[in-house]
Amino acid sequence: MRVFRLSAQAVPLIIGLFAIPALPQGIQPEYFPQTIPERVRFSDIVCSGTVVKISEAGKPINVDGEERSQWIATAAIDRVFKGTLGPNFVEFKYYGYIPPPGAIDIMTRVMADFRAGNRYLIFLNRHGSDLEVSIAPYQMEIRLAPRGLMSDESNVDLSQVLAKELVTAVQYEPETIGRSATRYYSWTEELIGKQAIRLVEPFLSSSDPLIRYQTAWWLSFRQVNSAVINELTNAMRDERIEEWARSGARERLIDMAAGDTFLLLRSKNATTSVATPKIDLTLN
Repeated sequence: MRVFRLSAQAVPLIIGLFAIPALPQGIQPEYFPQTIPERVRFSDIVCSGTVVKISEAGKPINVDGEERSQWIATAAIDRVFKGTLGPNFVEFKYYGYIPPPGAIDIMTRVMADFRAGNRYLIFLNRHGSDLEVSIAPYQMEIRLAPRGLMSDESNVDLSQVLAKELVTAVQYEPETIGRSATRYYSWTEELIGKQAIRLVEPFLSSSDPLIRYQTAWWLSFRQVNSAVINELTNAMRDERIEEWARSGARERLIDMAAGDTFLLLRSKNATTSVATPKIDLTLN
């Protein structure tokens, strides 16, 4: 398991996110569209739904110079964030990776990986009367909690709804989605800016120590307090979690301590001082 360490700088509030027009068909990015606004931009339709069936859709074909398997997913759609969809059940095509004969540990693009029974945020494009994942060479879907959130359709901020979907996914699927909690937190921040902090903070009290660590790590770049410091310190010493998390907590505390020292040196002539939580790097 690895944690994707995103920028410490907060991403600005996305205004009119779901009004972003899709690019003309056939135009694809030269890089992986990691952010939700980028994924929306390259999509005709953004929706959430549960995949109920997957099936092969014919012989492998060439996609961006590489041989890919073809699949059809049938999904029960529960909400449409952008574009229009007719029936509640839709079918769309996606593509899978075919490893070359004898290949071992080859680095390749992560492609769509839909599983029956899982609910996703899905990004689609129209090709005539057919639907297909927005950018074939990349994994665009984002897994969500099994059940969608109820809301008043006549008075709803879709960015807020989707932000809550993302944090709810971490809450309801701690052993799967929760392994990527920091990514979900940062996606939430893309949607609602600094408001994401109040949605993330409750995870400092999660029963899962790895989620508590990821939460403290993410918050340490945005809002440091004694609870954040304490949880990073606990994670550093907690042998129930993986070594990468323990060392990550220690490294973050070291970086923070160095930053505090730098700030104190800069402000040594100031008339006032600000109390900061004490950082204890001892292992025992």
